Amino acid sequence: MSLERQILLVMLCYLLSFFYIRMFIWGVIGYQLNNSALKKRRKGLTFKEWLFYSRYREEIPKVLIAVYMVMLLIHPIVLITCVVLYFLLGMNEVGPMLAKGVSLFFFGWRLIYFLMFWSPRPGIPFGRWIKKKRGNRKR
Repeated sequence: MSLERQILLVMLCYLLSFFYIRMFIWGVIGYQLNNSALKKRRKGLTFKEWLFYSRYREEIPKVLIAVYMVMLLIHPIVLITCVVLYFLLGMNEVGPMLAKGVSLFFFGWRLIYFLMFWSPRPGIPFGRWIKKKRGNRKR
């Protein structure tokens, strides 16, 4: 696999992972909070809070936060590693394996979440795995 394809595969998985997991996390937050509480929390949201969900740590399950953080970190690390291995060390065997590993990670977590939250009815049944919390949190 050429370096361009490795970069394309890792970046595509990164963008899709970022999109899918953020969409799923916002669904969990919407399930946990009512509309009024959600609007109050979104007011004045900074980029850092938006990226790391620091305002919503009590509503989001820890496993989901862990997968999100791993996804945020692992893709750029693999991308840099592929480029470094190709240009500096001349190793073209490890880079394709890393790129394929990232794609397997992407399809793996997507399959797990699909199986956990699959329903023949429209909408995601968050209540199957996530306990619902109401209203604002205590400060």
